[in-house]
Amino acid sequence: MVGATSLREELHILRAELGRKEPGKQPASADPLSVKTGSEAAPQAEAVADLREQLGELGKALSEHTGGIEEFVKERPLASVLATFTLGILVGRLMGRA
Repeated sequence: MVGATSLREELHILRAELGRKEPGKQPASADPLSVKTGSEAAPQAEAVADLREQLGELGKALSEHTGGIEEFVKERPLASVLATFTLGILVGRLMGRA
């Protein structure tokens, strides 16, 4: 296991390297999260807003289905365990083939 002092030294070196970098010399394509200006800013802002809205809807849908899943598990615990086990085996086999 790596000692705490070597981790601290490595962190210090990384911080020093980050401090030396000049943000103006990096090409815009290298940083996908960089802030766009002009005509590129509006579509990006719209896309971010749309993504946040979709994620919110997904969160609400998952919250609604969670209650139904909890009830199913309470009513049929053995079936739930067997279904989970079977799903795990299927996923394992699919991952093994990939």
